This record gives sequence, C-alpha cells and structure tokens, in this order.
Amino acid sequence: MVSRIGVFSFLCLALTLFLVPAQAELKAGVSVADITPPTGGEMAGYGARGANVSKGVHDPLYVRTLVLRDADDALAIVTVDLAGLPNDTIRTVKRGVKNRTGIDQVMLLPSHTHSGPGPSKDFPSKEKPWLEEATQKIIDSVVNANASLTPVSYGAGQGEVREGHNRRKVNSDGSVTMFWRNEDRVSTTPVDHGLGVVQFNTLDGDPLATMVNFTCHPVILGPKNLLFSADFPGAMRPLVEQAVGGTCLYVNGACGDINPFMDKSDPEQGAFDEVEKMGKALADETIRVVKAVKMHEPNASDLTVRTEVIPVEPRWDIADPKFLEPIEKQYGKALAKAYLSRFELPMKGDLVTVTLGDDLAIVGLPGQFFVQHSLDLKARSAIPNTFVFGLCNEQLGYLPTINAASEGGYGAGGQTIVAVGAGEMFVNRALVNLYYQTNRLKDFPEL
Repeated sequence: MVSRIGVFSFLCLALTLFLVPAQAELKAGVSVADITPPTGGEMAGYGARGANVSKGVHDPLYVRTLVLRDADDALAIVTVDLAGLPNDTIRTVKRGVKNRTGIDQVMLLPSHTHSGPGPSKDFPSKEKPWLEEATQKIIDSVVNANASLTPVSYGAGQGEVREGHNRRKVNSDGSVTMFWRNEDRVSTTPVDHGLGVVQFNTLDGDPLATMVNFTCHPVILGPKNLLFSADFPGAMRPLVEQAVGGTCLYVNGACGDINPFMDKSDPEQGAFDEVEKMGKALADETIRVVKAVKMHEPNASDLTVRTEVIPVEPRWDIADPKFLEPIEKQYGKALAKAYLSRFELPMKGDLVTVTLGDDLAIVGLPGQFFVQHSLDLKARSAIPNTFVFGLCNEQLGYLPTINAASEGGYGAGGQTIVAVGAGEMFVNRALVNLYYQTNRLKDFPEL
C-alpha cells in the first residue's frame, strides 16, 4: 500500500514539473533561388563604367534565406548577391513575408557586390521588370524556407582571415589619403579580421546551414568587368558547401571603409583568379571553425528578436546647391540624382538585434557603417559571439565615426548624408537592446 507521504511527494513532483516552462525548441529552414537578371542592363557600384552594360554571367546571383523559429519568435535572414535594394522594394518584401508567413522580423542583407545589376525598375521592360521578378523570388524564398522548418542545434564560433585593409590612410597632419588598392598588403588600421560562423545542424547531425560573417567590400572585380558575379562570396560558398554540407550564407559586416587588397582588378589581369584566392581563404577558415564549434542542444537555444526603427537627422541640406554642386561635378548630374534618390526624408533605419542562447548576438545595422563601430560594439558586448550584419534593411549610406567625419575622405565627407554621431547612436542602442533581450537590463527596478 502506497503511503500518504509517498503520494504527496509524487504529486508535488508532478506539479513542479508542470509549472516549469518547457524550453523552446529551435527550428530552422533554408532556401536558395537564382535571381540573376538578363544581361544588357546597367551594373551597380561604379560610376567609372559609364554607359557600359552587362554582357554575361560569370557566376549566378542568388537569394539565400535562413528562417529561425522557436515557440515565441521568428526571424527571416535573407542574403542577396546585390549591391543594395531600393527602400520601397525592401518594404514590399517585408509586407509579402508578413502576409504569407506571419513573420514580421526580417533582415534583408545585400552582400554589396559591385558586379551585380543596377537599380533600374524598368529593365528589361516596364511590362516585365527584373526587379519585380526578383522581389517575388525573395519573398518566395522566405516562404519556402519557412515551409521546410526542422528542429536544429546551433553552434557559434570565430576565426581570423587577414584579408582586407582600411582604405582611408590618415596622415600625420590629420589629412586623409584614399588607399583604394593595397597589392603589397601594407598593414592599416582599423581593420576587423574577425570571421564569425554560425552553424545549424539537424537533430541527426546533418549540416543544414553555415552562416559566415566577414567585413569587406566585395570589389575585387573592377569597373572593366561586365559579367555578373557575387565576387569573393560567390567563390567561398560552394567550397564551404562541398566540405561541410548544407547551405552557406555570406553576410557582410561594417565594411564602410574596408576594401580587399586587390581592389578593382581588371579581368584581363587576373581579377577572377584573385576572387578565387580570397574566396578560398575565407572558406578554409570557415571550415576550420565549423569543425571546432561546440553545438548546443535545440531545447537550450532561446531566440529573441527585436527591430527598432530609429530616426536619423541629416548632416546636410541635400537640396542646397552648395551640397549638390561638388557631387554633380564629381559624378555627373544623372548619377548624383540616382544616388540621392535612395534617401528618403525624414530618414530612419532599422536596428535589428537578435540573441540565440547565451552566447550569440547579432546586430543588424542599416547601411555601410565604418569598421570602428563594429570593433567597438563587439569589444563592449558581454555576449561572447557578437556579430555585426551591415547593410540591413533601409539603407542610410555611409555612417562614419565621429573622428572619421572630422577627418574627411571618401565615405566620411560628401558621400555621407547622416548626422555626425549617428553610427555611435546605433551602437549604443544596440547594446541596450541586447542587454534587455538577455535580461542583463530589467524592465522594472530591483530594490
């Protein structure tokens, strides 16, 4: 006969188990689609191309999507092999994703390749524009990734790749010399050589997705290249997929002032060989990190996501002739108009902060932040693996540091239109949000 004490103890244990909340199970899904446009249209990134148009495809351009879900949150991480996307296209993607999947947290992340298509909304025709077709493919990729969700474990790790240099050389008198190409690999500062890796495996241990975060302009291919290409990220991804398995996604960092050593190489001078070399360097280190990373159990992988829309003051009056004249003189009226049309007043940008488990934080920043912003954020963060995803959602162009803005140089002078200090504001706010999301800051005072 069971004693009353035994029954009471059993009921207490059962009640305790019932009251303890179950850990959320992390699920992930991936999708890949080709978004290469037809040839014959303008290409992005270089005014030096002039009227030259695309003539072929060296390697396809893709949208690669990773969807993450647990019981409380969902996030779509969407990488695209493009220099950027118009703000209205980004809004269309967000609406389409929300309507078809219910996901309202989206990180749309162009790699910033300068060998992709230009932003024309009428190419190849007004009746059937490529941009509209690509927009639908991007939305479909999120839908497909969401439909393929499976329970996963994750692991995060870091490596180092000494590729890339700071293209702003600050002289002893405080002036700036632009150091675009660095064939001799002269050491420059600041530079972020960090390689961030997040690995997702199925519960059977099969690789599902490898997300790689590195900071550098994909501009090995110069303006003489008229073939579509993802540049070095396009060379890296297949090597990782062959060695690791699953799908590889590349995400750029705070690349505003960081160039590859072999910047703007000509195809006839071995540009694509240089692309392969840098791609291999990134792939080799990614593979090494993946092999060493410690995977977490899916029920210990709490996901939190927050998007905060932050208003940004302009640095200049962009309608003032004193602002327009030097830009039009440097780039021509047509290119200057196209550049300025990207910015909407009042300006604002998405700050996306993501945490996964107790060791991974991702910060999505809306534009080409200078690398010191990323270095500062990562150095100050209490979360061991803190990664910065640049060019996230609405684009604010270049965001230099306060010091860089005072020094000038490309990206810190007339090419930036946000108020001085905007980058520092985003960095501080990102840390605040991450600390609320990880309960390091409380909603109510603890007395």
